[in-house]
Amino acid sequence: MDSFYKTLIVDDEESVSNLIVSLFSKYGRSCETAKDGIEALEKFKKHSFDSAVIDIVMPHMDGITLTRELVNLYPNLPIMVMTGHADAHSAELAIAAGALEFIKKPFSINEFILRFDKMMHDHEGKETLRALSLTDELTNLYNRRRFFVLAEQYLKVAIRAKKASLLLYIDMDDLKWINDHWGHNEGDQALIALASILKKTFRESDIIARIGGDEFVVLLESTHENDEILMIRLYENIRDYNAKVPEDYKLSVSVGAAYFDPKFPISIDELLSKGDGLMYAQKRKRRKKESRLGVRNGQEEFST
Repeated sequence: MDSFYKTLIVDDEESVSNLIVSLFSKYGRSCETAKDGIEALEKFKKHSFDSAVIDIVMPHMDGITLTRELVNLYPNLPIMVMTGHADAHSAELAIAAGALEFIKKPFSINEFILRFDKMMHDHEGKETLRALSLTDELTNLYNRRRFFVLAEQYLKVAIRAKKASLLLYIDMDDLKWINDHWGHNEGDQALIALASILKKTFRESDIIARIGGDEFVVLLESTHENDEILMIRLYENIRDYNAKVPEDYKLSVSVGAAYFDPKFPISIDELLSKGDGLMYAQKRKRRKKESRLGVRNGQEEFST
């Protein structure tokens, strides 16, 4: 049994929870317990778990309902369901609710280890394949498809936790101009450089993705003071890159900052549309300024 997993054990029978905790501890595995579904949901709000072991029959919220709730909030969470019921109908309900594994009480320690390890290894194999299909090949950021999956999950959690979020819609300025004057390979290098700057600027917990040719998005928790600091850091990191790298062009971005209020939630499509509109407003303002100065990307305009 791998030791780096963190599991939530949800069972109102203390003897069963203690048995599983003791078993996991033996293998150096981290875990916590909850006595019912409501307590489990509260713990998921405060802590990060990579799996759950859930009993079906519990007070306040049964295991099937809890499984549905967790799968809705965390679609890729591997869940094993336990029950004292011997009928096949319980197993069918658990799998239909989104559980990946099912075990009947009483169970032996060996059976539990085999079933749990199989569930986690199967899950890891699927996650590896999913990562390959949901990552942008050029920048290694999340791609558009992956962003939508993660963003929808992120906003559901934000609504439940009543936490505001911020979506930054970032467009790399003048990619076509760079491609036309310096070649598509140089354009690719500029995109890779911007992706690296975004990863340096934002936290690992923030969702960073490339959703189009020159379009990037970042979804993060919002506090007005922190939002301003992050924007300053982003522009400073771009400025530092331009100062250190002797390119024939300058990296620059147009950014639209769209706020998500959990009291008045909107869909991820609406949030993107809002950010896109704000980004283009900034881009139009920049182009008007460049037109007055007769420059493009920090250079004198080429005649055509």
